[in-house]
Amino acid sequence: MVPPWADDQPGAPIPDAPPKRFQAFRTSFGKYLKSGDSGDLRRSLGHYARTSTGGSGVGPRRFGSVYTTGGQLYDVLNSLGGDGVTAAAQGLSPASLAGQPLDVVCQRLAEALAPENGDSDRIRAAIDEAMLEVLGQGDFDPDELDAETINRILGEYLSQSIFQEIVEEVGGSWASAPDEQRTPEAEAELLEVIRVVVDENLGNRLGDANNMTQADVHRFMREAVTEVWREWESYDD
Repeated sequence: MVPPWADDQPGAPIPDAPPKRFQAFRTSFGKYLKSGDSGDLRRSLGHYARTSTGGSGVGPRRFGSVYTTGGQLYDVLNSLGGDGVTAAAQGLSPASLAGQPLDVVCQRLAEALAPENGDSDRIRAAIDEAMLEVLGQGDFDPDELDAETINRILGEYLSQSIFQEIVEEVGGSWASAPDEQRTPEAEAELLEVIRVVVDENLGNRLGDANNMTQADVHRFMREAVTEVWREWESYDD
């Protein structure tokens, strides 16, 4: 249930995966695609947290690479908005990035930070989507990277990482969508649900912290995902 490269508790026991662990999740999500009923979406997330991913004691372990890269992303963005030293050591000096199209800057960040493992593509996409969502489509200005903006990017990055994982695990149930328009609508609705619960559980942790380190961001993201899983576990059938 937890790929070895992604496990943030390597060596800790992992329970055996139950048979057909995605079945209830995918069935409920298929109903949601057809009905548009938020209750069906809640039920599907409940099944995803409880059964598909092993509950709050196991599921959050799946995002170890996401947490680690999140801490690195914070360090680089904080540096770009400050003296630039840490970012320059990653080949990302403020002078080389300022005024560049934002999509180019996103690509540079992803190349520098994404791990070389099975989560690489997801993390690259999460960095890209988070930067574009918060900063827009214009040219990059390091001066925009104040603490509030960086925290918004981190929250969006974590939301996008969870979103991509769930979208992939839905699998063939996407075929339950009654028409082509329903799929992007459902994706947007799912992403917004994830954003809300991530903000509730990560936003205060980031906002209340001073002089954060990579380790702090890693811990805050891990704690937030655990709380998200606990909330989803409580969603009844």
